[in-house]
Amino acid sequence: MEKTNLWNKLRLYRDKILVVTVLLLSASLSFAQRKTEVNLPKYDDRMLHYGFTLGLNSTRFRVVHSQLYVQGDTVLSATAPRSTGFSLGFVLNYRLADYFDLRLLPTVAFYNRTVDYELKHLPSIVKQISDATYIEFPVLVKYKSERRGNLRFYLLGGVKPGIEAGAKKKEKKETELRTQNYDFSLECGIGMDIYFPLFKFSPEIRFSQGMLNLLNNDPNVYSRSLNRLSSQTVSLYLHFE
Repeated sequence: MEKTNLWNKLRLYRDKILVVTVLLLSASLSFAQRKTEVNLPKYDDRMLHYGFTLGLNSTRFRVVHSQLYVQGDTVLSATAPRSTGFSLGFVLNYRLADYFDLRLLPTVAFYNRTVDYELKHLPSIVKQISDATYIEFPVLVKYKSERRGNLRFYLLGGVKPGIEAGAKKKEKKETELRTQNYDFSLECGIGMDIYFPLFKFSPEIRFSQGMLNLLNNDPNVYSRSLNRLSSQTVSLYLHFE
């Protein structure tokens, strides 16, 4: 019940969070463009630096249906809508070369993915919910553009292994849709570094595609209607370094 209330509150404040984020980005860009002096001029010469990150994600399952679903004997439809989650983590950045960095970002991420089933014998949609808290270890290579004043744009890509904390699968019954408690994703993204007098602020958009089949093969209509479940996530990260 407490986790359900948490997700409801997150959905309630989602629009407010997005508005505050847009205002923060606008203020940061305005600050960077107005400042004539260069902040933290030696910052990128350091081999190692640290920080923390906050994230807001939009996530879903990518569904591949099975032959049972195609036959349509019991399940009329099985779809996976997008939902909102968030994450908290740390940043460890190692300078490889003038324009390349290696980044490790250990993160705790909270996901709420669902699959909506329409069954022949039931008048309403049946939601199979997968609430998961993941410990993730993204390892990314960052390619930076030339710095212009207090702004610098970048691209990045890499991998993201993750494992579920608490092994929720064991708490669910075999009659429900269950998923594996580990994942491995490919990631790519784009962002900008904004240099302030005391720290660097980096808003970033990152796309994540899970490579593993998360479906647990149980003898129930929900699992048997699917051949594969994989994760798809779009995240907005705010890095402070």
